[in-house]
Amino acid sequence: MICLIIVDALRYDCLPFLPKWLHVYKCRALANNTEPSITTILTGLTPEEHGVMHTGDFGNDEKLRRVLKPIPNSFIASPAVIFHPFFTYSTTAKYSEEVFAEAKKYMDFNQVDFMLLHLMDVHDYRDINYGMRYYEGFEEMSDEAVNWKIPSGLPRTQEMLIQTTRDAGLLKAKYKGAVVRTFEQIIEFCSSIPHYKIIITADHGEDLTYFAHDGLDVYDVPLITNFRLEEKTYTHLDVAKLWKE
Repeated sequence: MICLIIVDALRYDCLPFLPKWLHVYKCRALANNTEPSITTILTGLTPEEHGVMHTGDFGNDEKLRRVLKPIPNSFIASPAVIFHPFFTYSTTAKYSEEVFAEAKKYMDFNQVDFMLLHLMDVHDYRDINYGMRYYEGFEEMSDEAVNWKIPSGLPRTQEMLIQTTRDAGLLKAKYKGAVVRTFEQIIEFCSSIPHYKIIITADHGEDLTYFAHDGLDVYDVPLITNFRLEEKTYTHLDVAKLWKE
């Protein structure tokens, strides 16, 4: 049985202290946004091969149908609903408390063989005041960083805070707080399922100058497992192989 956890926007170099039964490896994402990365993790194909190049592109669902088959006895928790038709059970829950509560229900009553739990806490800098533990003071953002726009034209997750405070120190602290808080819950949940093969990674990282990822060089992510692997740098193609083995 496999539990695959994808922590959205998690950088390799921002991991908290982890217990010894979790093993950490460096991993390389092949895309800097969500749908291409998760498609690669589920199919073992590069973005160029599966054709899903950017989140929200017209026709992504059709491209996915060409390369991904339904996964039997499976559960997905993710706001990226494009993937839901390929799973037996699904929910759009996206934050860790609700995701893990939903996962436990399906584990208890259906004994699903494969779970994909896509957590958005770090992506949204959802620190619930944990970040203030790591705040080291005001760090002014440059005009270039404040005025930078995502290629899609959409606002950054923390756009209002960026514009009103211009405080990179606060944003970095909130990001770190969100990582620490999320991993507290990941560790608690994973401790309760020692019979599952656990694989934790990220779809992409996060840039902590412009405080976004799409359109930026944010490909270094972690690969964390409850079983030992060879010491090397992995990619999302390797993650696909791990859950399919």
